[in-house]
Amino acid sequence: MKPITGNNQEIGIKRNWAGGNWNTSVSVYRILKENELTADPIHSDPNQSYSIVLGQKVARGVEFDVRGRILPGFDVTANYAYTNAEITKLNEGVEGFEVGDVVPGYSTNTANAWLDYTLQRGPLRNAGISAGFTYLWDRKTYDGELEGIPFDDYFKLDAGIHYGIKNFTVRLNAFNLLNNYLYSGSYYEWNNAFYWQTETPRNLRLSIGYKF
Repeated sequence: MKPITGNNQEIGIKRNWAGGNWNTSVSVYRILKENELTADPIHSDPNQSYSIVLGQKVARGVEFDVRGRILPGFDVTANYAYTNAEITKLNEGVEGFEVGDVVPGYSTNTANAWLDYTLQRGPLRNAGISAGFTYLWDRKTYDGELEGIPFDDYFKLDAGIHYGIKNFTVRLNAFNLLNNYLYSGSYYEWNNAFYWQTETPRNLRLSIGYKF
């Protein structure tokens, strides 16, 4: 079996603004992978799956990040990424794929943001609240014949509260606050069906941290 090889190329610009209170970066990238193992869409069956050495995949995209402080104690982090991932070369004998097919599992557009506010004075000093989202759209999977099957958009809203005292921080986070049905997956030609991987519905997590 041929080893997996790859080549990553990236170029970008970073800059600090407003005395270091804001930071922005933009980058473009190209990620190439050769001979990566991929699920065989033709010869697998419900009881046993097979893998094939596909050939070559290339992902190209651009990413933008911003981090900053709106007000004392009020911070924001946001990100957007555009990705175009496709099969660019097939090894001899590979069936079920074509050059130009989309790579399963990629989202063309990804955006996320997180806001956090911590009280700076008063009896509740060091108490805070935070909220953020992840949004994926133009998601596709491969069906063995078509160029791609679109998935529903993915939107997850999270929020939390936190309190710090001396070296301790206590956080209570709520994930998937809207209790949306969130999933990823792919199409399998051998049984003409989708395989879903669903995420956890609305859930809470309590954590305690200590800074040495």
